[in-house]
Amino acid sequence: MQYQIPQQSDAGLDPRIARSQGAIRGALLAELRAGRAFTSLTISEIAEQAGVTRKTFYARAGSLEQLVEGLVYDLFKEISSRIDDQQLLMPIMGNTLSVAVLQHCQAQKAVLGPLVRQCSASLFMKPLSEVLAEMLDRVTNVNQTSALGSVEQSYLIATMASVLHGVLWVWVERGFSDAPSRIANFTDTLLVEGLQKILRADGPA
Repeated sequence: MQYQIPQQSDAGLDPRIARSQGAIRGALLAELRAGRAFTSLTISEIAEQAGVTRKTFYARAGSLEQLVEGLVYDLFKEISSRIDDQQLLMPIMGNTLSVAVLQHCQAQKAVLGPLVRQCSASLFMKPLSEVLAEMLDRVTNVNQTSALGSVEQSYLIATMASVLHGVLWVWVERGFSDAPSRIANFTDTLLVEGLQKILRADGPA
């Protein structure tokens, strides 16, 4: 298998713990890549394939749902870390940010593909929303715009997460055959242009 398993967020992780977590994640991805629906999987079989006990699985992953959410969070956290502050300066022109994000997603297609195809959208919403909230904080800091109210921010992040997941689902179903630049033409309109209008409405004159 040639997929790159996202690293656990905790950089200070004990190497033995990191190995068992990597094995658990690898076992899950192997089953999803083989076409298994997430809802058909059990903790016992993932633990057995990973070479760990059920007790170790619970200690490292919590539940199958938390396992997927951790993978999704770390995957998009890694992608967001590759976007530098210069790319977040408004006005964001020429689809540059959307293309960069989609290119990083495409580079992780061996992991992203089975997660999107075999797992429900609900397992993406929480971790993806957390990463998007962190990115929104970066955007407001870089551009020195006013922070949104909690209600507005909640709706904005949920909308962005839903749109992003929908775009990825179609892209996965089409075998990642569409170039990031082509997809960016409308994701920019749906996400980046709207985000800029919302943030600049309350920003400095």
